[in-house]
Amino acid sequence: MNSFDFDTLRIQIREAARSAFGALRAQHPGERFYAMALYTDDGAMTVCPSANSEEAFQRMLLDGDFSDPADVAYARWGTAEWAYEALHAEQFDAPCERLRTHVSTLGGGRAFGAFCSRLHDAMTQALAELDQEGFFGTGADRQALTLFCSISDSDEAEALEDRSAKQLNPPAVFAAFKKRWDASST
Repeated sequence: MNSFDFDTLRIQIREAARSAFGALRAQHPGERFYAMALYTDDGAMTVCPSANSEEAFQRMLLDGDFSDPADVAYARWGTAEWAYEALHAEQFDAPCERLRTHVSTLGGGRAFGAFCSRLHDAMTQALAELDQEGFFGTGADRQALTLFCSISDSDEAEALEDRSAKQLNPPAVFAAFKKRWDASST
């Protein structure tokens, strides 16, 4: 695999996430955010932020037809459905440009798979570093927020979500997240 500086990428993702999520919280100071995530695509060419709040989720439920519990769970936990999906994504322009440039030099197969795995690790570590700083809150505030990483429109999304959520969250938060697709947990 061509060399790629994942440490610089992680730092770029961390600072982009700090800017994006910080701006989002400043724009919606009265909202209680229950989830913040970073997601990429199957081609590993992007990283984008997504977030949702209890208030935005309730607005979504009021505006839509959610008679099926599975639809409610997807609305709550599917990053593409969230009110603040890709808001402030321009903060990620630099790391996305680096990703697109590098991915275009890779062939498929093992090199691409290894690159994707390292990208997912960089995304997770970027959120972990912000969390260690207290950026996402402490105590009860942090217990009310779930952090994770995902892949849009991918069969691999749930595995990455579970793996990253386990690394990023307190045990009780992860345990609740792990049950996200159970109809009774929404």
